Amino acid sequence: MVQNFAKLVEQRIVTSRKCPFRYNVVAAAVLFIASAGVVVWQTSRLTVLWDVSYVLENAARIAAGDVPYRDFPFPYAPLTFVMQAAIIRAFGRVYWHHVAYAALACGLASALAHAIVRRLLPAVNAALLCVPLCVVGIYCILPNPFYDPDCCLAILIIVLILMALDRDSIAQGALCVLPLFIKQNIGLFFLAAVAVAFLILRRWRSLAGVAIAVAAALALLAATAGIANYYRWTIEYAAARRLPPLADQLAIYNDPDLWWWLVLGIASLAFRRTSWLIAVPFAWSEYRFFFSDDPNEAEINFLRVWPFFMILALIVGCAAWRRERGVIRFLPFLLVATIHGAFLSQGTWGSTYGIWPLLALLMAIVIRYCATSRVAVAAIAVILLHFGGWYIVTNKRLAYAKWNEGEMHVSTLAPLSVLHVRGPWLPQFEQLVRFADREIPRDDAVLCLPGEDLFYFTSGRRPRVPVLMFDGTVNPLSPREIVSMTEQDHVRWIVVKRRLQINGDPFPELGETLRLLGSRLTPAARLDNYDIYRLRSAAAPPPPSQSGSKLPHSKGRYMLLSLDFSTDAQTAWDSLDASGDVVRSASLSDLPLSLRLGRAAAPARGVGLGTRIHAVSRPFRQSHAGVPSLVGAAFPFRRR
Repeated sequence: MVQNFAKLVEQRIVTSRKCPFRYNVVAAAVLFIASAGVVVWQTSRLTVLWDVSYVLENAARIAAGDVPYRDFPFPYAPLTFVMQAAIIRAFGRVYWHHVAYAALACGLASALAHAIVRRLLPAVNAALLCVPLCVVGIYCILPNPFYDPDCCLAILIIVLILMALDRDSIAQGALCVLPLFIKQNIGLFFLAAVAVAFLILRRWRSLAGVAIAVAAALALLAATAGIANYYRWTIEYAAARRLPPLADQLAIYNDPDLWWWLVLGIASLAFRRTSWLIAVPFAWSEYRFFFSDDPNEAEINFLRVWPFFMILALIVGCAAWRRERGVIRFLPFLLVATIHGAFLSQGTWGSTYGIWPLLALLMAIVIRYCATSRVAVAAIAVILLHFGGWYIVTNKRLAYAKWNEGEMHVSTLAPLSVLHVRGPWLPQFEQLVRFADREIPRDDAVLCLPGEDLFYFTSGRRPRVPVLMFDGTVNPLSPREIVSMTEQDHVRWIVVKRRLQINGDPFPELGETLRLLGSRLTPAARLDNYDIYRLRSAAAPPPPSQSGSKLPHSKGRYMLLSLDFSTDAQTAWDSLDASGDVVRSASLSDLPLSLRLGRAAAPARGVGLGTRIHAVSRPFRQSHAGVPSLVGAAFPFRRR
């Protein structure tokens, strides 16, 4: 009955001269609105500070006039950041502008994917296959501007143009270079595949267009950032930091469950009467979703769809080589190459968040060949919609951050309007911004470690340091190089965030960096989640001792130190002679508070808030972490 109804609907659409166009427009509009709405909804319930800060902090510095690759290290292609910088220049530093961009881009990508799929399949099947994009569109999973989704959007535009025009054109060839400057790994594989297609099709004008666009891009880079700088950061450095081993890239195919999926999938391709078998793996996944004891199995089955359709699409590409014509003949190979380029970063788990429309195209290619029944297509679509909805509601892809920890907060700062973050991160950051506005001159250079927040975007300050965020991917500097950078760039303030929203430890060299800076650090304030230090120039002399000091010393071998950890977390100490050693308090494990008196820092442990102590220091020894530790004892006595 369902199949007969679907046939009746499609017959009405096909036999009417007006309905097909109207039907396609309505389907595209629904996909656009639904995908954009999910992005807005996601924005209202989460923000991953690390991701949004990296894009908008660098976009803000580009908008201020800094040139990436030349003025600061930058391991990514420029166009996503240039686009966000253009939004900042045109409309100001307001976060919701970038949310609007993500929502509109996501809706457009879903509509474009439907337009491409509609050229491969009948109207009903095309609409069904694109329904899951309502929840896994390019910005539905990570709802802030990012390079992978932008690159997918550009590829969808190019593929639709190539399929719609399907002729030899300089303009079409030049357009194919665009993704390379949005995300280099995706764009490079896409450009290589499309160049091979143009070569086999003998489209010499298109190849000339590719060459002209590459030459123009290189000329622009030479005139701005420098070709050598661009190659160093986006090719050499990026490959060294992010390129996984070949075995890891091929591991997605070493999967016993995938193998029996493929047996059914190949059977559905080989025999028309068994085309419905392609839906069996999806039905099995749906069953396992409700009756599996493994909490990770649902996510694994959902992501297994990628290698499943990639292999089937390659088989279809070979089998239908003689039957297809033009760009459609090369489409399976083009898509598989592009997807593998995306997987070079983080495989299926990490790299699929912004390219799900490409899966819809792969599915359309396979279903076009095996002529799967509409009932089977509808079953696949409904199951993928269920899995996709569960995937974004639980935000499995965002498990690397504490996105759902604590009470929801909405920013009260004008530049961050509509920014929603669960947990204490937003009030703590706003406290930092207010302190900076009150205490830190706008022209002073500020170094944020490790740099998870939208500090420069929010405050409107111009970055004076080359690196704004510190992790293994984007930070090329060692602790000693960071210390040297603070001197060269005249850094006056250092802000240390003690607890991050992102999980793990992106900057394990923080302790070593602070130790090397220890003799130059003066504590300025301790906020709820930030330690703020003034940084003395390395060439400046140490502060003189006060003649009225009450503390005896013995030329650095012994020292009597008085600390007062009051309830408002402010620290006071009596001055010591410059020849004395330095003691760093460690009453809290995450509070590396150094007292700069001339030399290395050492922890005085076991002291709680509100306690006044005297610590007698004998000569220092090295601890297991490489930080000097205190030999002696801390003697607590009565509070005042």
